[in-house]
Amino acid sequence: MKKWVKVGLIWGIIMFVIMTFIFPYFDKEEITTKRILLGIIIWTIAGLFFGFSMRKNFKR
Repeated sequence: MKKWVKVGLIWGIIMFVIMTFIFPYFDKEEITTKRILLGIIIWTIAGLFFGFSMRKNFKR
């Protein structure tokens, strides 16, 4: 696995947990299956985009 993919997925997982579970918990919002599934899709794509955009830093 390329380093930028690994970094992007790790970043996406961290953001998924924070935005899907931690913030709604403190705001006393309901955590639904729909929110979890949508979060998985959004943060996987966002993580890969983040990793792809950071790949220049890994070429050094």
